[in-house]
Amino acid sequence: MAEVPEVEIIIRDLKQAVVGRRFVGAEVLMPAAVRFASPPDFIQNLQGRKVLAAERCAKFMLLTLDDGQMLALHFMLWGELQLRPVGSERPPATLVVLTLEGDEELQLTDTLGYARVALGPTALLASQLKLEELGPEALDEAFTPEVLAKQLRRRRSPLKTVLLNQRVLAGLGNRDADESMWVAGIDPRRPASSLSPTEIVRLHQGIRDVLEEGLRLRGTQRDLFGVQGQAKHRRNIFGKTGAPCPRCATPVSHLRIGGRNTHWCSHCQPADGAATEAPAQTSLL
Repeated sequence: MAEVPEVEIIIRDLKQAVVGRRFVGAEVLMPAAVRFASPPDFIQNLQGRKVLAAERCAKFMLLTLDDGQMLALHFMLWGELQLRPVGSERPPATLVVLTLEGDEELQLTDTLGYARVALGPTALLASQLKLEELGPEALDEAFTPEVLAKQLRRRRSPLKTVLLNQRVLAGLGNRDADESMWVAGIDPRRPASSLSPTEIVRLHQGIRDVLEEGLRLRGTQRDLFGVQGQAKHRRNIFGKTGAPCPRCATPVSHLRIGGRNTHWCSHCQPADGAATEAPAQTSLL
């Protein structure tokens, strides 16, 4: 599943291998994969453009081009991006191919067909993708417990729902939200505004720990060069309904909250918030 660690790894790889090079062609194998412009305009407007920079914004990958345009890519759930020699075999799930100078191409693939690309003037694209509405980035140094407390204040929805609201916290996904709350020992069903200052600190640290370990292990998917990341998609509790909690052996609970599958340990993450400190963290492996 492509969440912040997986996307951040691809951005780092793009900075290494693609920034400074030009696109010499493009193919759209699934027209629906291009949000805008139209597929013919997408191909024409990308021709000859040089990549000046690559950055991540939430789970968007943004490539700044030399003519004032921006190329945006989003993996959705299971998309992947591979850099391969021109003429390489293309997987059946290939949606878009972007050819670079130097006889290499970027292949955007997704077995579900949900991954998307977009191209347009930087300001217009940012507006269409509503990038200015995104909340603080969990990996930024400026993201502190105080910032998290401000974002959760007066929000009475379940914590899980609030953490997945991109206007509250940019980029945190379903898997990493569950794992972060487990690390912090906080029940995902509690109102976000009910967290104490101590719990806010624990949750902030849990989010950082989960994301940073995911980065150290280079995510759960293949990187730009086809190397498989070493992190596990099913870590401690996510996707492990009924399995023993790694800390206390209590069966992992499951519920859909806000339409999203949610997993937690009823013992380590008490509903009444009675725990005074988070249990010792186990490995995210």
